Amino acid sequence: MEYYEDFSTGIVIVALRRGDLLFESIERVAREADVHSGVLMSGIGSLTRAHIHTVRSTDYPPREEYFQLRGALEIVQFGGIIANYQPHLHISLWDERRNYFGGHVHEGCEILTLSEISIHRLKDLRLTRRALDTSGVGLLTRA
Repeated sequence: MEYYEDFSTGIVIVALRRGDLLFESIERVAREADVHSGVLMSGIGSLTRAHIHTVRSTDYPPREEYFQLRGALEIVQFGGIIANYQPHLHISLWDERRNYFGGHVHEGCEILTLSEISIHRLKDLRLTRRALDTSGVGLLTRA
């Protein structure tokens, strides 16, 4: 993993290689590059493993389904928010059969060839997540 910073714009470019872990690498860059709050503007690449979840009901809080995918997975796009150094990412994937998957990214997503990510550091806005209610759902708010 490598990352490059443009201090004049607040943009951080992350370059991941085969075997790197997507979520863990973004979390590490947030800490090392002091991205307390930021916007994941774009992300592309490919994975050999994906660990994601999706909502499966309209209940509140909704039921969620966690699943793991293995094989050649093309990252169509991902994005999200970094708040208090913690990434919140959602991803869109295609598998080798052209099946589409999408959802919330968890630890354990392994890079197949590469991934290129752009993060915009928010220098004048500090964000965090606070429990919305007893559901545990974290609401984005000012730190």
